[in-house]
Amino acid sequence: MDASSTTAIVAYQGVSADEAEIFRFALSQLPDFRTVTVGTARGQVAGPGGVQTIDATLDEVNAPAVVAVPGGVGTDRQPEIAAWLRRVSPRWLLASSTGSTLLAAAGLLDDATVATHWLAGPLLEHYGAHASHDRLVVNGRVITCSGGPTAFHAALVVARAYGGADLVAQISASAVTAREQRRAQPPRHRSLWARLGGAVRGHDPAPPELGPLDRALDDLGPLDLGPVGPPPVAPPHERR
Repeated sequence: MDASSTTAIVAYQGVSADEAEIFRFALSQLPDFRTVTVGTARGQVAGPGGVQTIDATLDEVNAPAVVAVPGGVGTDRQPEIAAWLRRVSPRWLLASSTGSTLLAAAGLLDDATVATHWLAGPLLEHYGAHASHDRLVVNGRVITCSGGPTAFHAALVVARAYGGADLVAQISASAVTAREQRRAQPPRHRSLWARLGGAVRGHDPAPPELGPLDRALDDLGPLDLGPVGPPPVAPPHERR
């Protein structure tokens, strides 16, 4: 498949699993695209909410059309990823919560006002960018959001660019279906102590231990599944 039909989800030690899973769930439904998780080295990286598996190195993904940067811990301290972001110049660049600080550290947000995590404002100012009070900001090819379920909405902006309102509706409907199916599943992955406690009391009060995608889908409310505005029109030389 052509490299320009690749979506790259960035992962690093400290990445938010929930935000990565939201991006992956929505962006993997772009038609005729392949989705890879990219990082400095293949293997697993841990962060808030769980583990992500990097299946391609930065050197192996040279011209992705879409790049999504989830937030996390220490996001701005990723010089190799920052250099890669400057080099690849994707058609669409998404950042959720503190992911915007990595874009700023890479010099991609000079004097821009972007959506971010509410604690990341000073870091953005340090790198020459500014925090917006809005939960979602579309600035040309760069889409930033405050985190959590707004990452889904940011991904829908890209989906509309490639598949119009029909693709937006399809992805939104798939999120609703997936959420309902997961809620209907019986409890699973319970710890030994939870199972023993339930046996002693004669019942099982322990809820299922949710994975990143479970939590991500549970965070998606009706407003997050609503319509999105039309994408900005890029200059001809920037289109892929």
